[in-house]
Amino acid sequence: MGRKMREAAVKSIYTYWRSLAANDSVPARNAIDPRALKSHLADLFILERLDRAVFGFRLAGTRVCARYGRELRDHDFVRLWPSQQHAQVLSSLNRCLQKPEPLVLRGNAATLDGQAVPFQVLLLPLCDANGQVTRILGAMITADDQALRQGATLISQTLEGVITPSLGVTREPAAAPAFVAGRETRVSFLRIVDGSKAIGDKLAVNAA
Repeated sequence: MGRKMREAAVKSIYTYWRSLAANDSVPARNAIDPRALKSHLADLFILERLDRAVFGFRLAGTRVCARYGRELRDHDFVRLWPSQQHAQVLSSLNRCLQKPEPLVLRGNAATLDGQAVPFQVLLLPLCDANGQVTRILGAMITADDQALRQGATLISQTLEGVITPSLGVTREPAAAPAFVAGRETRVSFLRIVDGSKAIGDKLAVNAA
C-alpha cells in the first residue's frame, strides 16, 4: 500500500469514528458498524485496558494477525514493541483514553530477511457498556504488504513518533533497538467476551 493509499485509509477510518463522536463525545464500542468499515476490516483491532500496564487484544483482523504470524487475541499490545519503548507506548495508549483523543503511532518494522515495513497504527478511544472509556479501536496500516504476500512476517518494530491527527503535531521519542517478536505474552483473562462477540465474528468473516 503506497503512502497516499495508507493516508487515505487512516483518514477514512478516522472520519467514520468522528461521525459517531457527536458533540465531541467518545463513541460507544457497540456503535461501530463493521459494514461501514468493510474495506478496512482486515487491518482493524480492538484493545481493552485490563490494568495500567496491559492493553489486551479483544479481537484483531486477519491481516494484522498475518503480519505477526500468529493470532493476536489473548496478547498484550504493548509487548509488540521493544521493552525500551513500553513506557512510551503505554503513555500514548493512556493518553488516548484519558484525554480522550485519537492518536497515530508511526513505526518501522522489519522481517527476518531484513525487509523494512513502515506502518502507522491509528488509535481511537471508545466507551464500554458502562460508559467508561476503556476500549480502543485500532487500525494497523502499512506502506506496503509485499513482504506479507511473500510469506514474511514481522519480527521487530520500533516506535518513531506519535501524531495527534486533528492537530498534526508530532512527538519524537528517543531511539530504541528493535525487539524480537518471538516472545509472546499470554493474557488469559482476555478470554472473557462481552456483547462485542458479534462484531468479532463479522470481522473474521469479512476479513478472510
